[in-house]
Amino acid sequence: MIFTNIESSPVIRLSSGSANVGLTIGISGSGFLPTDTSCSFSSPSNPSVILSGACVAAGGSLSGGFTVGNVSPGAYVIQATGNGGDVAQALLQVDGGARVGLSPATGQLGSHVLVIGSGFLPTDTTCTISSPTHNVILAGTVACVIQAGSGTPQGSFTVGNILPGQYVIQVTGNQGDSAQALLNIE
Repeated sequence: MIFTNIESSPVIRLSSGSANVGLTIGISGSGFLPTDTSCSFSSPSNPSVILSGACVAAGGSLSGGFTVGNVSPGAYVIQATGNGGDVAQALLQVDGGARVGLSPATGQLGSHVLVIGSGFLPTDTTCTISSPTHNVILAGTVACVIQAGSGTPQGSFTVGNILPGQYVIQVTGNQGDSAQALLNIE
């Protein structure tokens, strides 16, 4: 009589091997313990890559997903763990994150500057525009809005009384994500 070991190692598959910040990634898995009744997603590379993760386990399979958090571009290990201690991993390439642009990018005292962003988290519902190193923005002239689920902040400000040079303008979403652009003052 010959006995064979039919056990399989857990395996997970990502709905996409690469994504931008704010996108949703689906995960399916097989080969997990049939006694697993719950599961979780994590990342040994950077816990911040997984935002709003949800996982369901039943009969040796799992399914769920997460939103890609505000992390720098790069490769991140995504790990699924069943409550029986079984683990599987896959690699996710994060291609980009929050970006912001200024129009015009060159101005002078009193210039009105439009700010448009993309790649922010879809869970952002408010945003702010600031200049982290200098007081570039004329008080009371800044406005920033972001429609929930869009990831695209929009706003404007008026340039205050500052010397010519380059200044950093930062847009920050209420979930902690941010992007910067340079404003040239003549």
